[in-house]
Amino acid sequence: MDSIINVYKLSKEAVLEIFNDGGLILILPERCILELNSSAVAIISLLDGQRTLEQVAVEITKSHDISHNYPVTRIIQDMLELCIELKRIGVLEFQPDI
Repeated sequence: MDSIINVYKLSKEAVLEIFNDGGLILILPERCILELNSSAVAIISLLDGQRTLEQVAVEITKSHDISHNYPVTRIIQDMLELCIELKRIGVLEFQPDI
């Protein structure tokens, strides 16, 4: 079960290329390219296999100064939805017991 305590990281079968206004992910087995906006790139860049989604959300709110306009719990929920979808298509993998 995916939850905020899961630790996500970029899949071994995906490559991230970062640009000024976003990024691209190449999913190697399918040779599929996925375009990401700058928010998704910032999140994926922090998903290092060590931090939980909650820790990444706190880092995002600090670096982007958004917690006063958007509750951290909502940021975590949005990130979880993104991670579940990216895991489903092979961009991310997670380790539930870290």
